[in-house]
Amino acid sequence: MFKSLFVCALLALVSAQVFAEEKGDKEEKIAIKDLPKAIVDAVNTAQQGGTITDAEKETAKDGTVVYEVDVTNGGKKYEVKVDASGKVLSNKIDDDDEKGEKKKETK
Repeated sequence: MFKSLFVCALLALVSAQVFAEEKGDKEEKIAIKDLPKAIVDAVNTAQQGGTITDAEKETAKDGTVVYEVDVTNGGKKYEVKVDASGKVLSNKIDDDDEKGEKKKETK
């Protein structure tokens, strides 16, 4: 049982990596202290009073950069996506990805 579960998990991981490589996207963790000021300012405006908890920098094959920033605000988790210029692309409640729920758009 454990062996088949391990094999399934391994296949899922490899498939996800291959899919990401095919898309040409590069994702990398970025330290909060290393986020550009424009990104921090945009996130703080979108989630006033929130605390940045995690960040990733995604670079598309065409060179387009998007920052995915996780924020805790009012006891809820949010994911804010911001382009390299500081424009907020999305601001969503992060419904615990572990539960498999979809993210909800906030206004």
